[in-house]
Amino acid sequence: MIRLLKRKKLIEFYDSIEEMPHRNYMKFNKEMMRQNEVGNDETDVLKRIERAMSFINAGSSDKAFKELSNARMSYTYANAELHPRGLALASMVKTIDGQPQNDLTSDGLREVLVFLQDEGITKKEVETISEQIKKKWNENLKYFFRINLKAKISSIIRR
Repeated sequence: MIRLLKRKKLIEFYDSIEEMPHRNYMKFNKEMMRQNEVGNDETDVLKRIERAMSFINAGSSDKAFKELSNARMSYTYANAELHPRGLALASMVKTIDGQPQNDLTSDGLREVLVFLQDEGITKKEVETISEQIKKKWNENLKYFFRINLKAKISSIIRR
């Protein structure tokens, strides 16, 4: 469990696949994918538009359409001042001062993110905690992969 104390408020984050509800896991991955694939600032919008133009020049209208769709989503995030990495982190908040955080709707995650920002969480802390969570997950997944691989190899050998 990752704990953060901000302005006398104790915020606990899930950091283990085994302890968190599956919905939180899926929401975290979805928002991190949006951050990595779509983006949320002017640079990301311009990058998408440039890609779309190159796809149009290459005659790949399907790919151009997808890039323009992603540019629109990135523009929407930028306009709404939404940061997918922040929403991902909000989905990992287990409790705030002992109160469980269970609302994983977009509005619920925005409320948690606004609360974190109002309490003074920095961009660096958002990125650091998100990376800590991802790192621990990767360690867990490697462990589970090795266990499953070992079990599968053992069952194949027994045949």
